[in-house]
Amino acid sequence: MLESTLDGILEEYRLSHDALKLEVTESAYTENAGQVIQVVESLRKKGYEVEMDDFGTGYSSLNMLSAMPIDVLKMDRAFIRNIEHDEKDIQLVALILDIAKNLKIPVVAEGVETEEQMKLLKELGCALVQGYFFSRPLHASDFEDTFVRGMRQEP
Repeated sequence: MLESTLDGILEEYRLSHDALKLEVTESAYTENAGQVIQVVESLRKKGYEVEMDDFGTGYSSLNMLSAMPIDVLKMDRAFIRNIEHDEKDIQLVALILDIAKNLKIPVVAEGVETEEQMKLLKELGCALVQGYFFSRPLHASDFEDTFVRGMRQEP
């Protein structure tokens, strides 16, 4: 059902499979791992990219990272919130980044709100970040007005 719905959306809007980024929360993996793995593997075989969202908020286990078929790991903002002031948080982020690097899984740090957080993450080797430091969530038309059209007008 999910696959046919997604395929229908892609067909209707003439998009390729990699145009959609599907996020599955870590808690979904822990609640019904077998079924989720089966669905995610099927979607990935079709070319969909699947991201594990909110990593670190549930009952994470390091074994889960190697068992789950994901393309991107989205590190929860709870790790980022105090990174400027807490050495333990810095070490945890570094550890997660190192594990993901060894598993060849890119990491997106969620919840980046300050320039200092962004700099620390960059120093730790996290190349992908998102958060209010860049922008609050926007409606599609506001995004286009702010970023797409604005970029075209610059010399």
